[in-house]
Amino acid sequence: MFMASMVFFQVVMRYLFNMPTSWSDELAIYAMLWSVYISVAWAVRERAHIRVMNFVQLLPTKVAVGMTIFSDLIWFLFGIFLTYQSVLLDLSFWKDEYRSPALDIDQKWPYMCLILGFGLMTLRLAQVYYRWIKYDEPILEPRDEEDLPHA
Repeated sequence: MFMASMVFFQVVMRYLFNMPTSWSDELAIYAMLWSVYISVAWAVRERAHIRVMNFVQLLPTKVAVGMTIFSDLIWFLFGIFLTYQSVLLDLSFWKDEYRSPALDIDQKWPYMCLILGFGLMTLRLAQVYYRWIKYDEPILEPRDEEDLPHA
């Protein structure tokens, strides 16, 4: 809502009053970045990330679970890598100050969304497997046996 109101404000100021503002665009961009990277962790918990599961659903259940575990392991390692790289990037902003052009905000603060987003994504992925092992929660969508092709 905040992001949409900032963009709407910018459109009104630019086209109705002919007085564009630069700070509203920058605020909308920061709101978008934070909402995207925070939502990444939520999507992992809900298993809502876009995945090509059509092929995996055609395989026997044990093979499908094995392929899902393997792909999630790669995803987990990639999440660790991205979190580490995000920390390095943010540390560079702490060392050498870089300020935004319109709001004059030190960029170490907006870029922390990367650390938080990728870090929470990686933790959520570990949580999915913890809950699978501990509480037997499924890591695959349940499938109807009627929908499977017959041999």
